[in-house]
Amino acid sequence: MYLPVISRELRVSARQPFTYHLRALGVGAVLVASVFFGLQQGFDPDLGGRLFASLHFTLFWAIWILVPVLTADCISRERREGTLGLLFLTNLTGSDIVVAKGLAHGLRAFTLSLAVVPVVTIPFLLGGVSWTEVAVSALINISAMCWALAAGLLASAWNKVWFRAVLWAGAWAILFLVILCSAVGAAVVGIIMPAGFAGFQESTDFAFLTGIGFILGMGWSWASYGRLATPGQFVWGVGQLALGSMLALALAVLLAGLKTKRVWQEQPVSWQRVWLREKLCTPIFWLTFFRKWMRYKLERNPIGWLEQRTWTGRMVTWGWFAVVVSLYSGLLSDSNFARDFRGIQMLIGWLLIGTLALSTAGSFRRERESGVLELLLVSPLSERTLINGRLRGLWGQFLPSFGLLLGVWAYLSQWSVEENTSWSIVFFTITFLTTPVIGLYFSLRCRTYIGALLATFSVAILLPVMLPMVLRWMWFMAVRQYMPNPILAGSGALLFQFFFAAVCWRRLHERLVARAFPLQRSEA
Repeated sequence: MYLPVISRELRVSARQPFTYHLRALGVGAVLVASVFFGLQQGFDPDLGGRLFASLHFTLFWAIWILVPVLTADCISRERREGTLGLLFLTNLTGSDIVVAKGLAHGLRAFTLSLAVVPVVTIPFLLGGVSWTEVAVSALINISAMCWALAAGLLASAWNKVWFRAVLWAGAWAILFLVILCSAVGAAVVGIIMPAGFAGFQESTDFAFLTGIGFILGMGWSWASYGRLATPGQFVWGVGQLALGSMLALALAVLLAGLKTKRVWQEQPVSWQRVWLREKLCTPIFWLTFFRKWMRYKLERNPIGWLEQRTWTGRMVTWGWFAVVVSLYSGLLSDSNFARDFRGIQMLIGWLLIGTLALSTAGSFRRERESGVLELLLVSPLSERTLINGRLRGLWGQFLPSFGLLLGVWAYLSQWSVEENTSWSIVFFTITFLTTPVIGLYFSLRCRTYIGALLATFSVAILLPVMLPMVLRWMWFMAVRQYMPNPILAGSGALLFQFFFAAVCWRRLHERLVARAFPLQRSEA
């Protein structure tokens, strides 16, 4: 009965340009990973296994990032558009609808894996890749696709709002990733230690870390694993996990189907949700100051006020600030943190930059879909005011967290023995300033949120990281010696980042003036 729904979903996907762009992006990602690997280690004939592991690493994380986001709106969109009830007028059940949606989006994601096959053949030409590595890689990616698809389906069934569904899909994906790594680690340790776990090796942390090492470090550590058990044992163990992942996906489909059957008719907001919203999300302290402050922001920057007029927008600002404060409260109690803090600082910085890119890539999406953008363009506000107001709102939303991060970084750098600490601070500062400009341009230019997000990540984050490596490699190929001062290459990348941000600002202004942007409903 669900075959017509699958056919309908496949036709809808076939009419979307992003379906074809997704395959090109997948191929581009593995090609970038290959170039990155070659710039660091070269393409010697004995490095085929490591290159294969690098490509496996890229494809594994592409599945966990793209599949939940692509699937998170498959059912919630039907609820928002009022078409879910039409499907229940047929003989379809809730599970049939979820199965049809899951198969269609799973096939869409599977084409991503097929598109990268020609690039994955490069390690085979170099040599050093065994059939065991290929089988284990394929089974691990199948397991990852099942868990990622389950995360998206559960989030889409439990939420109606697109942004909330994406957040829930990310949360479910993180939980399922931990479960998968722990299961792989337990299977690997069970294979190499037939007597069972003992002492420290019974802990979940040990299994989780072992699973991460086995999943992502296969090309470097496979030889050590191969000495402890036969390759067939590892293939059999990972194959059992793939079968378990399929069963978990079937359970998720059943749960999502039951939830879809209960929520296809719109119901008023429950009294529990109203009570929680009143108790947890309604300001109760300093109300006079709060009203004056919000009125001041509305009069000074009405476009930025749109970002913080709701409690969810304010939660992004102060939630991240609370997370950073909590992390530093725990880390500063360690006496060794002042000497070896760069890794933690880099991790927090990249998480903040990634969250900023997520916010900016979907900035104009809400206004385009709801029609608010047209109202803003016919208002007395100029296009320049719209752009600058939105940029100030985005910078102000993340300024407390970034200010705390960079302030602590600059303070602790006085006792650091590591080099280029000041350079890292400058890099994150410039990235914080340029990412919203680039993200706003792609949020207006691209028809889909995923396209805008991937373009923002590629141009604002990935390109500044890779460009210094490319410049140093070109210098070495030209003069046959290493660049005397590597910071020169980084300075060139930052100048390019500023230049591209200026170009994006100008092109964004021109598009707003000419009204050259898609107005149709954006679909992932």
